[in-house]
Amino acid sequence: MMRLFVALCGLWICAVQAAAPLHTSAVYNFSKQGQKIGTVTETFRQGDGRYQLDSVTTGIGIFVLLGKIRLTSSGEVTDKGLRPLHFEDHRGSGRPDAIQADFDWEKKNITFHFDGKTESATLEPGTQDRISMLYQFMFAPPKGDISLFMTTGKKLNLYHYKLAGEERITTPAGRFQTVHLVKQHAADEDGAEIWLAKNRRYFPVRIVIEERGGARIEQNLVSLSIEGE
Repeated sequence: MMRLFVALCGLWICAVQAAAPLHTSAVYNFSKQGQKIGTVTETFRQGDGRYQLDSVTTGIGIFVLLGKIRLTSSGEVTDKGLRPLHFEDHRGSGRPDAIQADFDWEKKNITFHFDGKTESATLEPGTQDRISMLYQFMFAPPKGDISLFMTTGKKLNLYHYKLAGEERITTPAGRFQTVHLVKQHAADEDGAEIWLAKNRRYFPVRIVIEERGGARIEQNLVSLSIEGE
């Protein structure tokens, strides 16, 4: 299994783009079952070998009452792309403590903080968090199927994505020629699909989550600014 992981992952992380952008800002529509329920605003910055990623989801209408979802990821930029050091997940006003993950690459250890507990696991090569994973494609475009370790802040799992081909799609930001990735999953797990714009540095322009209960959650790009374009 580990040999397979290394082989597949190599198709991804070995194709790092040296000229990844210094700054991006993006806005998405956020919908559930076809109904817009919020807006996602994201910013990415890198410099001096470090990066900072921020994502804020804000509800509209009655969904304002649910509060904001704030995701942050910070770490290093290496010759293989993003290497997270710290991740946080803040949700609404009802949860007093954020979900957090700290990455110790020297000791090969990842520590999780959630629900008043602290747990740890072995930090696997190439591990990403749930937001840095999407921005890693700017540094390493997919060249085939992908297997990678990713953390939600509570645990670390191995994920498999199949390269489903290229598609031309339309979002509120315009038409894009995209690479389509589909998460491979069991019947009792959430599904996921990602569309990356080939002519916009493989930036994610559409993300779809199919929840186990059948609900469809979707992000569609509304605007995108990439420094240097």
